[in-house]
Parts: sequence; C-alpha cells; structure tokens
Amino acid sequence: MKNVFTKHVLPIGIILVLTAGCNWSTKTKADKGTTSGGQEASVEVEVFDAVKIKDQIVETIRKMPSEKEIVTLLNEAGASYILDLTVPAGQAEKLMTKSDQSFGLGLYSFDLLYASIYNRGDVVAEISGVSEKLIDNLGLRDELISSRNYLGRIKSNVGNKDSLDYLVTQDMNHFHQQMSTGDQPDVYALSVIGSNVEALYILSHTALLAKNNAKMLEIMSNQTERVNLVFTLLELMSGDENIKPYYDQFKPVVTIFEQNPKITEKELAQIGPLMESVRKNILK
Repeated sequence: MKNVFTKHVLPIGIILVLTAGCNWSTKTKADKGTTSGGQEASVEVEVFDAVKIKDQIVETIRKMPSEKEIVTLLNEAGASYILDLTVPAGQAEKLMTKSDQSFGLGLYSFDLLYASIYNRGDVVAEISGVSEKLIDNLGLRDELISSRNYLGRIKSNVGNKDSLDYLVTQDMNHFHQQMSTGDQPDVYALSVIGSNVEALYILSHTALLAKNNAKMLEIMSNQTERVNLVFTLLELMSGDENIKPYYDQFKPVVTIFEQNPKITEKELAQIGPLMESVRKNILK
C-alpha cells in the first residue's frame, strides 16, 4: 500500500459516500392493511440497497491492507498464539441474521489465517467447517465452495504447514475475486469489516497481554490506513439502520489513530477495550 494514501483516506471516503448517498435506497411498498372501504393500503418506503454502492465498496476493499500481514508480523515478533482470543466455533449457531452471519464469516476468516500461520491444524479444520456452514446460510456455495473447494482441501491438509498456508491464502484470494464481481456487496463489505475488526482486536489484546510489547506497538502504529478504510466501509454501509451503530462505535478508534501517529501504552489501553466492545456487539 502507498503510505501517501493514509492521510487522504477519510476525505476520499466521505466523497465516496456523498457521491453515492442519493442512490443508496430503493423504494418499496409497505403493507398498511386495508382502508375503511376495503381497499389494500400501502406506502412507499426507502430500503438501503448496497448494490447501488457496489463500486465504492469494491474500491475501498481493494485498498485495504491484507489481514494476513498482521498475523505474519505477530508471528515474526514472537507473539504466542492465543486460542482464547478467537471466536468459539459454537458462536456461529447464534448468528441468525444475514448481517450477523456476514460479520461472522469475516471474523472466522481472520481466525482461519491466524491458526494457519501458527500451524494450528486442529483449529483450522474446525473453523473451515464453521465457515462452510455460514457460506451455505448466506447462499454463497456456488461462488465460494463449488468452484474451487478450498475449504475442503484445507481440511484435508491440516497436517501440512506449507500446504495449509498456501491453501488458506488461495481461499482468501478466491473469496475476494468472487465477491467483488458477485451480487451481494453487503455481505462482502460486512465480512471484510468483520475480518479487520478481528485482526485489530487480536492485535490489540496480544499487545496488552505481552510482557514486552514494543514490537507490537510498532505494528499497531502502522494500522492507520486499515482503521480508516474500515471506517469508510462502515460509513458506506451506515445507510442500513442495523449497521449504523457499529459505525458510531468505531468512530473513537479512528480518532485515536488520527491524533496519535505513534501508538503508545496509553493509546493501546484505550484501543483494546474499544475493539473488544465493537467485536462483542457484533457477536451479541
């Protein structure tokens, strides 16, 4: 990523939102029962339509730094793998709405990367199964599984570190290729938000738990671009009333990174709880 983009991303995000704003909604009729004369009554209401801002969503995601970058840097910094920081497999059963499942798909996708880099084949196998169920629930089997079946191949190679790393990376690349041209940009946006929220959550809490976190604070200081782009995605999706609360909750995180080019222990102590709160609300 070009560093020059970082300081301009918020204005660009706002321009994207303003440009798309008047076209976010699709009008539909809402049933209002029957009139006293026995006729059916209805009114036109506006419903948020992510398809109308698909180009802005795809362009924003294209500029997002890879989530794998965070895991690789954590591993190189000597940080231990912490299973308790990941989303339990059973949590997927509690994700009932399309929005929840889209967020969940992203959370689990980062946990899959995290486990694969740390050679936790047992966790990879479990998460692959969970991800496959979420993909089915979201109606994405043809796009994400049938064409390549990376998840099936991942489960078959959990004992081979090199193959595991390769297949998980290919699975993520395939996901982006398929979703960027698909017809569910809302799922794409929310899943990418979810994976990056999980990345920032695990990074911040690993740093908080570390005895010597100098290297991790350096990694955290380099996440401004990621934070801004997640915020831009949330801003684009905030026309959906179900998503707007997450946009509002993420604002303080953006402010901390804007005001502090170098993240210290003081800022980390603020970022950790904020990321935990956002993630907790996604999983509520």
